[in-house]
Amino acid sequence: LTRHAGDSIMKERSSTSLTEGPITRSILLFTGPLIIGNLFQQLYNTTDSFIVGNFVGSGALAAIGASAQIINLFIGFIIGLTTGAGIIIAQYYGAGDGTRLHSAVHTSFWFCILGGILVSIAGCLLSPLILTAMNTPSEVIPDAALYLRVYFLGALFNILYNMGAGTLQATGDTKHPLYYLCLSSVVNVVLDILFVTVFHMAVLGVALATLIAQLVSAVCVLWKLTHTDDIYRLVPSQIRSDQAMLVKILKFGIPTGLQTAITSLSNVIVQSYLNGFGSLAMAGSNIYGKVDSFALLPANCLSLTTTTYIAQNMGARKFDRVKKGFKSFLWLGNLYAVVMGILLCFFSAGPLRLFTSDPEVVHFGAMMGQVLGPGYILLITCQILIGTARGAGDTFSTMLLSILNLCGLRILWLTIMIPLFPSIYTLYLGYPVTWGTAAVCMGIYYRKKIKPRLGLS
Repeated sequence: LTRHAGDSIMKERSSTSLTEGPITRSILLFTGPLIIGNLFQQLYNTTDSFIVGNFVGSGALAAIGASAQIINLFIGFIIGLTTGAGIIIAQYYGAGDGTRLHSAVHTSFWFCILGGILVSIAGCLLSPLILTAMNTPSEVIPDAALYLRVYFLGALFNILYNMGAGTLQATGDTKHPLYYLCLSSVVNVVLDILFVTVFHMAVLGVALATLIAQLVSAVCVLWKLTHTDDIYRLVPSQIRSDQAMLVKILKFGIPTGLQTAITSLSNVIVQSYLNGFGSLAMAGSNIYGKVDSFALLPANCLSLTTTTYIAQNMGARKFDRVKKGFKSFLWLGNLYAVVMGILLCFFSAGPLRLFTSDPEVVHFGAMMGQVLGPGYILLITCQILIGTARGAGDTFSTMLLSILNLCGLRILWLTIMIPLFPSIYTLYLGYPVTWGTAAVCMGIYYRKKIKPRLGLS
């Protein structure tokens, strides 16, 4: 590869490239630490729910559940935007273009700092209004608003960590984000227990524990980026906006950010319908959501690996490797979906009892598993196709198709079907139905547009 001015001498890479070596082995080696790292990240809110459910009560558990979708809406938009940066960083890293890689990293962090400040302000101001608009039961609102406001105070730490981890992952390093998440998760667990069981701080305690843990993870990842000798090193004094690079990042990132935000908005609307079934249904759905997050975590990581793998190999112009890798992603994802779908459809009550001893809460959570489990193969196939399209640089069309199905059709389902069949089963069924329509649309789009672009036709 021809090196650009300013990087005639490239440092030896400390990260693993996905453009070389046995394909399935490379995928598993990259995805393994990613899964373990995200597993620890899931411990943040899961620990909150476990501690609150066992030591405070179902009302506080419902408050945390009501907060989750609002958090995803605000934070997800900014993190979605950083996905555009991750695609560009992976492509430049695969091509060995150190100059543009440097510009992409520093522009991305400038944007994240600005976005984190704005999200903190908006979240703190708007939380009570949004909770009220979501038909949240009045007895839940005080705790939910408190949890949200404290969480949003740490939004900048959350966003900086995700941008830093995304940079490392885009360049093939999944091990260091794993280490940092392990450390911050331990901090979160210890502080949850201390603040709730010793100091009796209830919801405020779990919120503060999460904020401090996010600060720890942000400091760790920033230290790594500022001390590495690799070509993606972050130099704090050089964090600024390169207009041309920012436009390119936003071109890729805005569609993904909007997709994440609008899909989260649809989940907020789903939550508002769910709230109408009472606090027990809210609590049951919340704890199943925790189990669901763990169950789908490997699939989400595989989708992220797909994006990085495709982007790196596109940058290196290794199209034959792209073709073989895509097939490996599909069979790995589908095999996992079948196994996990069966387990959660028939055996989800066991894990749910870790969070609460209330049989009604467990009942609602198990109902959700029976409906969602069989649909996992549709969701995971869709995620692999979306990851492939993003790695090829196509984020706009995936945004449109995702919004159409996971937001538009889901809201339409709720609007039409809930009045006709006013059951919580009807609400839950909206998920696999829209996963199926999204998978079909993405499959058609892949065959018509993405496959020829990747040289797979």
